[in-house]
Amino acid sequence: MKVFILRTEGKSQGGISIQNKNRVTCIGFCLVLLTSLFASSVYGQVSDTTQPTPENDTMYLWGDSSLANGNCFTHFSSDETTEFGFGEFDDTQNIDFSCSLSNPLSQELFLDSEGSIALSLGFLIQSTENSGDDLVLSFLKDSEVLAQQEFVIPTYEDEQINWNIQITENMSYWEEGTLPVLQVQFNKPGPTTLECLDPAKLIAGCEPKFRMYYSDNTAGLTVEGVFPILNASDPGALNPNQPVDDSEATALSVGEGAISIVLFSPWFIGIILFVGFITMRSERFQLGVVLEEEAEETEHVERLPEGKTLEDSYRARVLTLCALYVAQGIPWGFITVTFVTFLAGEGVGAGELALLLTLGTLPWSVKFLWGPVIDRFQYPKMGRRRPWVLIAQLGMIISLSAMLFIPDPTSDLTVIATMFLIYNIFTSLQDVSTDALAVDVLKPHELEKVNSYMFTAKAVGGIIGGAGLGTIIGFVGIKGAIFLQIPILVIIMLVPLFMTERPGEKLFPWSEDSDLPFWEDVEEKRDIKDIFSDVKTAFSLRSAQLGIGLSLVMSLSFFMIPVLPLLFVRELGWSEEQFNATKGGLILVVTMIGYMIGGQLGKRFGGKLIIIYSALGAAILNLIWGLTEPMWGSELFMMSIWCLHTIAWAMVAINTYSLMMRVTWGKVGGTQFTGYMAMMNLSAIIGYQLTDPFATRFDYPTLFLLAGLLETFVILVAVMIDPDETNRLLPNNQLPQPQP
Repeated sequence: MKVFILRTEGKSQGGISIQNKNRVTCIGFCLVLLTSLFASSVYGQVSDTTQPTPENDTMYLWGDSSLANGNCFTHFSSDETTEFGFGEFDDTQNIDFSCSLSNPLSQELFLDSEGSIALSLGFLIQSTENSGDDLVLSFLKDSEVLAQQEFVIPTYEDEQINWNIQITENMSYWEEGTLPVLQVQFNKPGPTTLECLDPAKLIAGCEPKFRMYYSDNTAGLTVEGVFPILNASDPGALNPNQPVDDSEATALSVGEGAISIVLFSPWFIGIILFVGFITMRSERFQLGVVLEEEAEETEHVERLPEGKTLEDSYRARVLTLCALYVAQGIPWGFITVTFVTFLAGEGVGAGELALLLTLGTLPWSVKFLWGPVIDRFQYPKMGRRRPWVLIAQLGMIISLSAMLFIPDPTSDLTVIATMFLIYNIFTSLQDVSTDALAVDVLKPHELEKVNSYMFTAKAVGGIIGGAGLGTIIGFVGIKGAIFLQIPILVIIMLVPLFMTERPGEKLFPWSEDSDLPFWEDVEEKRDIKDIFSDVKTAFSLRSAQLGIGLSLVMSLSFFMIPVLPLLFVRELGWSEEQFNATKGGLILVVTMIGYMIGGQLGKRFGGKLIIIYSALGAAILNLIWGLTEPMWGSELFMMSIWCLHTIAWAMVAINTYSLMMRVTWGKVGGTQFTGYMAMMNLSAIIGYQLTDPFATRFDYPTLFLLAGLLETFVILVAVMIDPDETNRLLPNNQLPQPQP
């Protein structure tokens, strides 16, 4: 939940200076995590260059100068050298040796069933030409012969051999741990005395010799093998040991039904006309109301010396809150970007992906239930909120560790979805505890500034979980990506573990007791009946009720989230790493830009106006997206329209948050605003549940049109909300501040 304030405070030059000086604390912490993660990515890429991938599809041949030693091998890195650029036998009879991949395949290998392996080799053979067996090359999978061909080549001269091996059914799929093998056989006697009378052969020495050139030869011969390798997410990448039944075949793509744009046109034309109508009557519909009005300076911010607890150290407050928000962003980025894309590449359907997202989002939809729990049950000797934060983080680490014991996440989807449900129960607990901690320890003049740091930190966490883990998942696997999150969360947990909220509190239950701080004695205790009565009063207003409606329609178009990896990875041929880097990196950065632009435009032109126009713009972009299918093959077009839509919807979201805060009654601000946030999460769940019925019936263009239609619902609800109703009708409408 975001922490808002409807007022601004004056700052002395000294106050601004110290805040600018400490601003780097949160940013520096986030950069350390990003640097360590992407360093792991670079290491993973360097250590795997000998293995085949779609981007690394050329095999090279290496070995000793004496083939009699039996050291001949292949791998997919050109970064190798040999002594002479070739290996030799001092004989030409009974030649039989093999060159295997230096290390077994580290992951499954899929070859294009309509392609071929282009194998280029070089030889120099000095033997008789009249008897024996010619050169025979065999290509094997372990000990199984996949292809074999005999070559008749001239003797006493370098010979280039080009062998195109057509991919067959038993050659298109290679299990992890198997070895591609090249076998070479030749059996002819050495040159006869009569043949040695040939001057050319006499000059060459006229002695038996069998030479095979390596990839770094200086004879000008090409020695390599080019493989038609497919991404595991490619529709043609099939495992014959796991036949695709009808239900799985359906899951590999969306439906084929289409709804003509003609049927959508009346709705979109009507919405455009409606927006034009209310624009001409902007005062009547309060479109220009600034949702976050500035107030006059009400108190002087005094520069005080830094302490060691959260209550008396600005640096400690920023570091702790930012660290906790990074911890919240990592699982969100991992689940919604990396894991969903991985499962899409493994053949999991849109409906199952939606189930995973639903279970991951469910705890956030009811997170307001944690409020009474953390308020009622406390251990003040360690702080009001810190024990709950530590419990939540420990639960996150344990549940994440338990996922490592699931044998196959792709086949045990129900189990891992349940584990993510448990994981997000603890994550939502941390979110509520962190927000409560922020309200308790932040000074009034810090709320807006530190809130922006916290939101940025969560985005950084999303980038780590999305673009970061999504980039290296191809090297470390899904379990490796899960495992990498554990040390990150442990490091983050150390921040609140060794930080206290207020003077007099102890770090651990076994630490020496001290007198509790005075704030516990003066804290106001409210009866639960009074709280529920005030909540009922707050939601009795029409605008507050419409706020629930706006929250419930905010994320209906999220049914497209499980669909996008199917479109980009399966249909358009993007690699999983490319999609993860785009959605988990670029799109998150663009989202942050949208928030900043939307916030400034809302203050300049009015929040409701920006909500309505941005929602209309997002809907029109979805309309364009659905009508331009021939252009989807252009990466520039797809990334451009995706970014534009993301900016538009971020502008909707940031001003919707402000509008919800504007209609919130300060007396029950935490409960009412948390309720709106929970309804937005519930809206996302409803959207995910729309994925299966929509995606199984309609094609991609129609799905974009439906998403645009649902986004226009925001316009119809937002226009009816009166931002000033709560201020006019309810007394003392200001956010509750922490007790001094």
